[in-house]
Amino acid sequence: MRTLLRPSSTASRSEWVAILLPEGSSPPVLPGAPDPATWRADLKKEGASLVLRGKAGRRWWLFCLPRKPDHEDLRVAAGEARLAAEAAERAGLTVDLSSLKNDPALVQAVAEGAGMASYDPGVLQAKREKSKVKRITICGAGASRGVRLAVKVGSLAAAASLAARDISNLPSNILSPKEFARRTRRMVAGSPRIRCRVHGEKKMREWKMESLLGVSRGSRKEAQLIHLVYKPKGKATGKVAVVGKGLCFDSGGISLKPSGNMWDMKFDMCGAAAVFGLFHALAGGLPCKTEIHGILACVENMPGGNAQNPGDIVRAMNGTTIEVLNTDAEGRLVLADALTWTARKIKPDSMIDLATLTGAAIIALGHTASAVLGNDDALLERARQAGDACGERVWPLPLWDVHKKLCKGTYADLQNIYDAGQGAGTVAAAAFLSHFVEDVPWLHVDIAATAWEGPSKPYYRKGARASGVRLLVEMLRS
Repeated sequence: MRTLLRPSSTASRSEWVAILLPEGSSPPVLPGAPDPATWRADLKKEGASLVLRGKAGRRWWLFCLPRKPDHEDLRVAAGEARLAAEAAERAGLTVDLSSLKNDPALVQAVAEGAGMASYDPGVLQAKREKSKVKRITICGAGASRGVRLAVKVGSLAAAASLAARDISNLPSNILSPKEFARRTRRMVAGSPRIRCRVHGEKKMREWKMESLLGVSRGSRKEAQLIHLVYKPKGKATGKVAVVGKGLCFDSGGISLKPSGNMWDMKFDMCGAAAVFGLFHALAGGLPCKTEIHGILACVENMPGGNAQNPGDIVRAMNGTTIEVLNTDAEGRLVLADALTWTARKIKPDSMIDLATLTGAAIIALGHTASAVLGNDDALLERARQAGDACGERVWPLPLWDVHKKLCKGTYADLQNIYDAGQGAGTVAAAAFLSHFVEDVPWLHVDIAATAWEGPSKPYYRKGARASGVRLLVEMLRS
């Protein structure tokens, strides 16, 4: 999908022109369109839209924004415009922003919303719906360097989100850990600034990653630790590591999940998919002056004959012993070793992990925000601001010493869940992870509430929502 920047719009039989108007503003002059006196009264309320019909198949689609629209208002409006253009079977969509102030952030939101809308989650359907719109043009926003950059970042973020949705929507009989690794390699193969290495279970045993390997024991599919490295042109301004939980399927293991909606557990790799999406954007040319390491910890959790049992004790890479009281609290066991490996082997300035870790995050925040916890206030605030800007909101929860002490085990150093009645499930998972991050500034993003459920929006349909992709792009881009 091409996203272009032009000074003005021209309606035609193949071009759908969307005019975004703040409430109370006067519409621009539209040569060949009906007299504004005949339709202006129909466009006074926020959310109202109408189609103007001119000669020779020309069409203008007008949408009324709030009086002072924010980023999300523009993202939603651009998504609506894309859906209208698809319904009209137009090859081109032009979004006219001439009635708005020249703000690169608003331009980026338009590029994101228009680029993400009209996605069909039917990844394996014989008649998967194909997009009719082949190009998106943004006009009336000027042509400053900031605006040009906004178009680039917005279109790359949208494409990265679609790539993450595609891989997340694949079932586990296709997307095994090895297949995830193969697709990741293929995605970055053409990039001169990204390299990819994949480590199997033999190497992980050498590193004594018993916590991660214990989760994999019940599956015939070998676990994979995928390591991506992006190096910018010139001297890097720092080194950041991003770690994704990649449970290609989570049955719960011996602590088997209820059968209802268990099919959704193919989405337990959405943390790794977010890292995949970030590197899709980097491979496409996302401006970034920081050295970025992506670690995708890909495993299956199955109740096979060799699966670990509740009560088993494993020794993590950092030497900590862990009582596995519940085999369905497996994501934190995988991340424990992945975080230690990252801290010791990469030695980043900071690290971020993303995981569909706890259903308790839904109880705490609903489906409108992801929970964030960590050991660095600056990282937490940076994530909050980035989430507000890109529409992937996050909200901090406390992580105190008392929470960390509640992880203490009876027969080992730690246990992977709190004792019954302690509550604070999302905090409990983060408190457990905090024992494995060494002294590295660290941010944990629990996307369980937002990865595949949430408010309906024109740029989201059924299936995975690529939660975390645009958050990472916003946090890490130059």
